[in-house]
Amino acid sequence: MRVGFVVERRAKELEVQISVPENNEQSALITYSRMSDSFALLMGQLYYRSERLAELMIVYPHDVLYECQVNNAALALALYRHLGRAALDRLEGNFALVIWDAETTQLVGMRDPLGGYPLFWIQQGSTVTFSTSTQALYARLPQCSLNEAYFADFVIMQAPRNEGKSEQCVYTGMQRVLPGTMVIVRADSNRIERHPYWNWLTHLKDPGTSDLVEVAEQYRILLQTAVQERMHGCTLAHLSGGMDSTSIALLARDAVHSGMSQAPLHTVSLVHERLTALARERPYIESALEDKDSLVAHRLLADDLLDFDIFTDPPLHDEPYAALAHLTTGSHFVALAASIGALTILTGHGADEIHALPPYFIADLLRQSHFRQAWQATTSWAKARNNSPWRTLTSYGLAPILSLWVAGSRWAYLTTKEDADWSIPIWIMPDFARRHALRDRVRENARQIYQQCQQTSLSSALYAISCRAGDVLRWSIAAPLGIANAHPFLDPRLLSFGLGMQSRILPEPGKTKPVLAEAMRGILPDTIRHRRQTGNFNEVYYLGLGRNLRQLEALIWQAPLEGMIHKEVLIQHLRTGSLAGLTPRELQHLDYMLALLKWVTMQQKWQNVHGTASNTLHINF
Repeated sequence: MRVGFVVERRAKELEVQISVPENNEQSALITYSRMSDSFALLMGQLYYRSERLAELMIVYPHDVLYECQVNNAALALALYRHLGRAALDRLEGNFALVIWDAETTQLVGMRDPLGGYPLFWIQQGSTVTFSTSTQALYARLPQCSLNEAYFADFVIMQAPRNEGKSEQCVYTGMQRVLPGTMVIVRADSNRIERHPYWNWLTHLKDPGTSDLVEVAEQYRILLQTAVQERMHGCTLAHLSGGMDSTSIALLARDAVHSGMSQAPLHTVSLVHERLTALARERPYIESALEDKDSLVAHRLLADDLLDFDIFTDPPLHDEPYAALAHLTTGSHFVALAASIGALTILTGHGADEIHALPPYFIADLLRQSHFRQAWQATTSWAKARNNSPWRTLTSYGLAPILSLWVAGSRWAYLTTKEDADWSIPIWIMPDFARRHALRDRVRENARQIYQQCQQTSLSSALYAISCRAGDVLRWSIAAPLGIANAHPFLDPRLLSFGLGMQSRILPEPGKTKPVLAEAMRGILPDTIRHRRQTGNFNEVYYLGLGRNLRQLEALIWQAPLEGMIHKEVLIQHLRTGSLAGLTPRELQHLDYMLALLKWVTMQQKWQNVHGTASNTLHINF
């Protein structure tokens, strides 16, 4: 455990181990608070703190209120002691939290709805241990083996997830606290209670209008506030020249302009000279940097920052990370943030989940037997995207309907692999596929994407948000340096509003992210607001795959996963992929498999890394 905490309850004693980054006094990334015999440990940050503090003004004396202002764990504990467990439902931020309630002798572990930081737990008889890392728990289990069922879910993902979708972890005998969930352990019982406190469908916020300008105005205010809440200390904002990250960077600039944030703002932009397609992004970047009074702009030459380069020396991470191949630039952002003393990195991640609205309403029209309207919409979208009507109808009309029936079967080819690949990767051994019912798992993926609710586009958005749970860059690379990796577009208030506007603002062919574009009128340069497409990173992917091909082939041969994969078949697909011979979805499955293999080969190294606990407490009860 490099940074984080462990809380172990055994018999009549609690043991707490805390390991903090060197700059924890400034970053306050890990906080501890004790009131009477109860305590709280929190990793991460709380947002909208003033609203929660207002609830405590008439309850606690000034010294307690002051600690709550500067200490996240103190605020969480004070709310809990005042209002009970229900108060924890209202905490907002990116955090993992453990509270010991001495009066009721219960231990509560919880994560925010997006699972900003990890929290795992194990139970051995009457001993229960929570930890922000699997490493500390691995050392406590007498027997700990790799979980094949976890691997089965991982290799047939339809979209890259930051972490597993269920409680099960990569190790048997170990479980995760799910995002938006509390796990409660009572001292008088060995029973573990789960309390899911967050459901996106019950938190939808209807804008109350279908007028684009009015919806965009409401959205802009929420986005501005989300950015301001996350600007803790010196801040580095990614500015790519695309609509998403540039919107966040310019809203952060305006916060400094207006005095809402006193900390300096830095921006970082990837610039390319040799990669022709990405070199065209430079004018968009410069157009957003014309007003330099309130920011310090950094340009990172990125021609040699290729995908898969991170495989040479990846950061240690608790579980396999599907997007490992694309982590190269993120690690350089964190290194730059550390060099300038930044405590926060702002990104544009999460905008697509709400704003890149595919025309899945075509599937809804087909289900309702409105065939004429469905065909009219299909032809309009096909023309706008320069696609054939059949391709458009298959992707957005038929695939959401048929996928549940063809997923994992020989009929999977009926849906196009460019948009969704419902087949089981050919390099998976048949015995492994049968043993772990991969076809059923693929069908469940299809149901989660298209059928969580009646509105197909809303279901797709909910699935995309669930894939954002966790953040490997945040806790594996940034946290050890005391840096918070923050995504304002993933603010739950903003997401609740964005999900609510799905039934109000239907996507229109030829219009890119209309709500965001309107919300950023007067802030974002019009050249960016009206962009139809952004830079294509295919060059970064294929050049990186080619440069690391030999290393990746060696990785496949060395990986100790006998009985799970046909190594020769996987290598052949790897070579075909390096020559652009696979569809994007087939390449995704290839990426997942390579990420899994790399994680498996790193296990001995991970288990031998020993962090130093900066504080160990023993509490009797």
